[in-house]
Amino acid sequence: MFKGFFDFMAKMGLSVRDDPPKVVDLTIRSWGEIEGGLVLSIADIARDDSEALPRISVLVRNVSQERQDFVAPGWLFFFQVDVRLPDGAAQPLGPFGRGLLSPERRTERIPVSLAPGEFYEMEIPIGSLFNLRANGRYDVTVSAEPVDGVRLLSNRIRIG
Repeated sequence: MFKGFFDFMAKMGLSVRDDPPKVVDLTIRSWGEIEGGLVLSIADIARDDSEALPRISVLVRNVSQERQDFVAPGWLFFFQVDVRLPDGAAQPLGPFGRGLLSPERRTERIPVSLAPGEFYEMEIPIGSLFNLRANGRYDVTVSAEPVDGVRLLSNRIRIG
C-alpha cells in the first residue's frame, strides 16, 4: 500500500528517510543529583554545520526500583533551561522563545510513567529559544519539578 505512495513521492522529487532507531549511551552521559528516584542529564548535540543553532539533549531517567509517575505541563514547560555567559550573567529568552513559552501556551498535560531504568529524551533548540551569539560560549543547566518537593538539577555543560 505504501510502496505506491513512496514511488509517487520519489517521482515528485521528494524522499522519505527511514532513520534507524536512535540509541542513547547512558554510560557516557554526565548526570545531576538523584532526587526522588529521578535524575537529569544534558548534552550538547553535535552539529554538522558550524552555522547551525545549538541544541541540547535532555534525559530524565528513573533510577529507583519503583515506577515513577508524574504529569508534565508539556515538555518545554517541564524543563527550565538556564543559559549563562561564563561571567555568570543570565541570557534572556529571544522573541521566539518568549512567544513559545508564554503562559497562555501552557495548556498541554502529559502523563509520564517511567519503569525502573527507563528514561525519556527530549531535544531542546536552545539556539532558537535564547539570544545566543554565533561565537559565544555559554554554560547551560536544566531543572525540572516532576512532583511537589522534588527539584531535579542536571549536570552543567558549556556550549558554543
